Amino acid sequence: MKAIRKSVMAATSAALVMSLAACGGHDTKASAVDGSSAGPGSAAARERADAPAVLKAAMEKMARQNSYRTVETGKTGDEPESRAEMAFQNEPEASEVKTAETHMVSVGGASYLATKDVPGKSWFVMEEPGSGAKKPAASPSTPPKENAGRRVGGSVKKWVGALLTASKDLKRIGGETVGGRATDHYRGTVVLADLKNYEGPAMTKDCRDLYLLQTGKAGIEKAEIDVWIDKDGFIAKEEEKGRTAKGDQRITEEFSDYGADPKIKAPDPKDVATWSEYVAASSRNYRTHS
Repeated sequence: MKAIRKSVMAATSAALVMSLAACGGHDTKASAVDGSSAGPGSAAARERADAPAVLKAAMEKMARQNSYRTVETGKTGDEPESRAEMAFQNEPEASEVKTAETHMVSVGGASYLATKDVPGKSWFVMEEPGSGAKKPAASPSTPPKENAGRRVGGSVKKWVGALLTASKDLKRIGGETVGGRATDHYRGTVVLADLKNYEGPAMTKDCRDLYLLQTGKAGIEKAEIDVWIDKDGFIAKEEEKGRTAKGDQRITEEFSDYGADPKIKAPDPKDVATWSEYVAASSRNYRTHS
């Protein structure tokens, strides 16, 4: 039974990674960049744009994207660094998460987890195909719309929302190259106590409460948040740093391939075990090795 619990926990962790940012919408009426038509990464925009307007515009642009890839890394104190490679698509809805321990694909209303526990199978299905309600696919000519339940946006809704809500020192601190892209680097400090009673357009209550819950569990009282925006107005990278009981914590997320087809597909049915088959195989393995 340990194998089953471990796989369920792995699947739950992967699902949590995919849903961390699904915490509500945001104000999509971004402020104009001082009348300039230049992008946030250009010299003209750097001279004229204020940091909140640039971050609001970046959030709005990200919300319209149908897909993206991201690599998220994290380290706390002396613990080993974690790493997750992720791809997300809104229409049709699909996602893929790879970590050192798990590989999870969600597509067509079902979630598949890679396994070595079932002879002759490489995957097992956590939810039988067709058991979930499928959302109608949007027309290719229809731009994707903001949807509170979508993962596209990474941790942006939490981190940028917190900056716009509670940071008193948010500012552009310079230009840097991230993943071969020229970017503007913005930074602000968020004191969690200042965020607790916020109610407004920059951060929904659900998103605020989720962020406070996560940082509270880690024991963080103050977070430094950095955001890098490229010349096209996309967020190229974001990072949160704070002090926890286990030591300094850093979580970084780098984005790429906005709008590109991530080519997420369900595994070949012949390679997929049902949940019942997985449970039975895991039970046999447990009895054999116990």
